[in-house]
Amino acid sequence: MNKPKLKVVILVYTEADFYYLIPSPHFKKLDLAKWYLNGLRGRIYRYPNPSRKGFINLTESFKKHNQKALFCLVGHLFLKECKGFPHFNESKPEHSWYNNKIGKDWYSWDKGGNFKTRPGLYLGDLVEKEKNNPLFEFGLHAFSHEALTLESRKVVDSIISSGVKAAKSVGITIKSFAAPFELTEDISDPDNIYSSLRKNKIKRVFYAGQDDSLIIKRHLSVSKPIKDNGLEKIRISNSFEGTSSKKKIVDVMKDIQKNKDKDALYCLITHDFTHKNNKNAEKILGFLKREGFS
Repeated sequence: MNKPKLKVVILVYTEADFYYLIPSPHFKKLDLAKWYLNGLRGRIYRYPNPSRKGFINLTESFKKHNQKALFCLVGHLFLKECKGFPHFNESKPEHSWYNNKIGKDWYSWDKGGNFKTRPGLYLGDLVEKEKNNPLFEFGLHAFSHEALTLESRKVVDSIISSGVKAAKSVGITIKSFAAPFELTEDISDPDNIYSSLRKNKIKRVFYAGQDDSLIIKRHLSVSKPIKDNGLEKIRISNSFEGTSSKKKIVDVMKDIQKNKDKDALYCLITHDFTHKNNKNAEKILGFLKREGFS
């Protein structure tokens, strides 16, 4: 079998319990209701925490299949403990969307704690165990899952630099970045986030194109990474979750096969907290190994 030209990278948006705390600014009323119910389930199954289990399940599967992966963590998750806001020099987000959605201050959830008392908000102990594994790289996913394109450059700088400092607290140097909600580039100020990444010596960013505030204009793509003013920009190609249907998993595998002869990079994303079991991860990783993509 000829080895495919296409290169596949797996990117894990590592959010743990931040999914239950920060809804998407794109959510409508029905989406918010579903998010709230998911949050109730997350609180019922408090410990052993299902979000930590998702992270552990994925690392186990990647090791089993000898598959490299990039985990882009919400910066707060690099911590093993904290006393609550402020943690470093991060500013509170200034845009009103969060308060408008759920009627709370941004940091109302953060009363402090550690990986034993609030295990879904602190993964620093797990990162320390895995940081020397050559299969894994750990990147950044903002600090507390902020919608960065809605914020000023000053706020964005404070959030990204705080995430970098949180990672350093467990011995991680950040080289890669993926924005929450895939809000990476806005037509009003396309360089907002990129300028902060350069300032913090982050070399690689994953993105899906431009948006117009909360109007989604981005699209997925299978393409080569591009170099742009000191940054390597990698387009997101597709996604799967631990909760995805059998049809979705089959469709992802078909799409990768369809593009196998492209001289390009296929960026496949997933979220840690959806992987309460390894079933879908095992299917995807087994496929990649069989077909020579891994």
